[in-house]
Amino acid sequence: MSTAQGEERLKIFGPNKLEEKRESKFLKFLGFMWNPLSWVMEAAAIMAIALANGGGKPPDWQDFVGIVVLLIINSTISFIEENNAGNAAAALMAGLAPKTKVLLVYPCSCPSLLSAAHVA
Repeated sequence: MSTAQGEERLKIFGPNKLEEKRESKFLKFLGFMWNPLSWVMEAAAIMAIALANGGGKPPDWQDFVGIVVLLIINSTISFIEENNAGNAAAALMAGLAPKTKVLLVYPCSCPSLLSAAHVA
């Protein structure tokens, strides 16, 4: 492949690199509170306050706090497990450094191609 062909392909396809998407860890944590199990726990927490207020009795804060703590524990465990799996996948991707034999046509006037390839 000539230098011109290499530069053209680099313009069309871009460098040979996987995209890395970064997302907010806080939003990811909150995402674990948006599922059917969490909805049931949130509804139970609200009902513990709303329905325990009959007959002039004070709200049942112990049940409410217990349910909310369980909800947070459930989300925390899910977040930690997902984060560990993501870290393991990132470590695997980092270890897969491509090694390629490249035949260069000299004089090569395309430094972007040289820096994009690992020449073995």
